[in-house]
Amino acid sequence: MLVGLGAFVLVFLTINALVVVASVIDEDNFKTEDLGNALEKANAVARYGDQKLEAVTAGRPIPKPPAILANQGALQLALAATLVSQVVLLGVVGIASKQHFRGLMRALGLNRLHLGSIWLPLVLAPAAVAGIATYQWLMSALDVWWLEPQSTVPIAIVRNDLTLSVAAVVTLVGAPFSEELFFRGFVFSGLSKWGFWPAASISAALFALVHFDLGSLIPFFAIAIGLAWVYRRSGTLWHSMVFHALFNGISFSVLVGTTR
Repeated sequence: MLVGLGAFVLVFLTINALVVVASVIDEDNFKTEDLGNALEKANAVARYGDQKLEAVTAGRPIPKPPAILANQGALQLALAATLVSQVVLLGVVGIASKQHFRGLMRALGLNRLHLGSIWLPLVLAPAAVAGIATYQWLMSALDVWWLEPQSTVPIAIVRNDLTLSVAAVVTLVGAPFSEELFFRGFVFSGLSKWGFWPAASISAALFALVHFDLGSLIPFFAIAIGLAWVYRRSGTLWHSMVFHALFNGISFSVLVGTTR
């Protein structure tokens, strides 16, 4: 378990460190998020207009325009790095669990699908999305802005078809499969000898933390507990994967539908 967790942290930190270093070295060309809201963008354009006018008047070289929108190439590279980390995560589970492929499939219930309980993820995933929306509305109404969940997928992905396609693969396929295999299949199963709640709480805390969003900590922790319960009750990891994929699919569709 410790070897697997250590490998996960190493891979996760390495991939993210490379992205951060690239953004620091070439901030303008490796910009993965837009510059603030519409007002901040307008202010940046206005400031650039003043700087350009001053440069022309003084006979100086015209300054470089500000990077207002996310760079699609940088987004594609960051998403590709995430996809690579998801693939590596599958290898980490396989090596750290010390089981051959068929044994791991049997241990996680991936060699069977209990159709009698498939209604669980189909009902709970939309309920989880509704719960997130309710939680976000409540935090906004209470003016607790720092606890409002933020999308972990940049809105800028909708401006480019290739970026959107890669983001869809990462979000709808890579994340449900790799994250469920690691957090529920490896961490939760590995700690289950301690009882459901300790195992589910530890795996849920790790799951919430790696999304790097303070506002998502509480709701994602609760959702991860639900994912562990679905896996435990159904006896197959397929059900938690369906839950995760459906939850991501609804959230992804809302993001694309409201911004494109």
